[in-house]
Amino acid sequence: GFPRERIFAYEYDTSAGNNDAAVANLDGFIADVKAKTGASQVDILAHSRGTTVMHTYLSTPERAASVRKYVNFDGRWATALPGGVPTLAIWGEGDQTRTIVGAENVYFPDRAHTEVTTSAASFVEVYEFLMGQKPEVKRVVPENPKRIRVAGRVLAFPQNIGLDGGHLDIYEVDSKTGQRVSSKPIYSKALDASGNFGPVKVNGTAHYEFAAQTTGGYTIHNYPEPFERSDYFYRVLDAPALRPFIEQSPNHSSVTVTRMREFWGNQTDPDGNDSLTFNGFEVINGAIAPRNRRILAVFNFDKNSDGVSDTSASLSPFSSIGFLTGVDNYMPASADHSGKIAVTESMRGKKRHEETINVPNWPSGGDTISVFFRDYAAKEWKGKKKAKGPKAN
Repeated sequence: GFPRERIFAYEYDTSAGNNDAAVANLDGFIADVKAKTGASQVDILAHSRGTTVMHTYLSTPERAASVRKYVNFDGRWATALPGGVPTLAIWGEGDQTRTIVGAENVYFPDRAHTEVTTSAASFVEVYEFLMGQKPEVKRVVPENPKRIRVAGRVLAFPQNIGLDGGHLDIYEVDSKTGQRVSSKPIYSKALDASGNFGPVKVNGTAHYEFAAQTTGGYTIHNYPEPFERSDYFYRVLDAPALRPFIEQSPNHSSVTVTRMREFWGNQTDPDGNDSLTFNGFEVINGAIAPRNRRILAVFNFDKNSDGVSDTSASLSPFSSIGFLTGVDNYMPASADHSGKIAVTESMRGKKRHEETINVPNWPSGGDTISVFFRDYAAKEWKGKKKAKGPKAN
């Protein structure tokens, strides 16, 4: 129900020790949104640390006047409406002691901290709060695969700044091997400080590789699931601060898997645990992904380059960084990256959704592999039924 040109993403440096810059820069961002849309007010949705940014921002009456409605996802609580702005507060993890007094508070005990932002049930609550009516559908509806466009940014995490001086090539790849179907990319762009790319036309049933060459001399090979809908907010992330802690060698590959629905590995009910395998090798368990660590990204590499895998403990420093975990996972590489690593997730729940993304075994010395899974079960484009005409006499 929301036109693409009326949705905007605010990104800021989350490595900063305070939120001063994030709060201050919101003034210009909101002014720009109002100028582009002609709106006198904006609706804002914030999550986690972003809710702290917003509570501070809304504490100034002049700033609060620019906000029509506010959605607070699983973050700050308060004894009054932030800035007096009508607020919907959505909470996960089953903790009903958190509340924003005066707001509409909704609790989802079985949704995790990030999962609660994008679940179908949360979407219904947000849509009705913002629009005053329930949505016609609550699940993601696939678009015609021939009409899909993708755009986004190539960023350095956690500063969230563009890879200025880098270069992005997008290739179609063979879904069975991960190898490029042509040496010529379907899209190519030199990156500037914004990191922006696209829009580029893709086929919603095909697999793609986003190859981002960095100024650090290595390439990020990013492999998402096929795009069911046009996506103008896709992100290809580099993590230069973490690279020194990732073993690099011509003999093995490193693969980071990201999903915006937490990986759980320590639930007593087997249906409550996720599975993530690499050529059949399981890496999710209670030590690697306990529920309370809220794991969104799983870093896999051969610790000490000894050719041995060990999933008995999460590797440092990933074990002490929120939302991240590290796995000692030996995956042999080849100089011509002709081998295959089958990355398979099985999403928790009684109706387990399983998806495999096949990627080449790029050597970790100069290449890093990232795989991006959706946070919901994929659907297939069914097309539209043609209306029946009158029968001939």
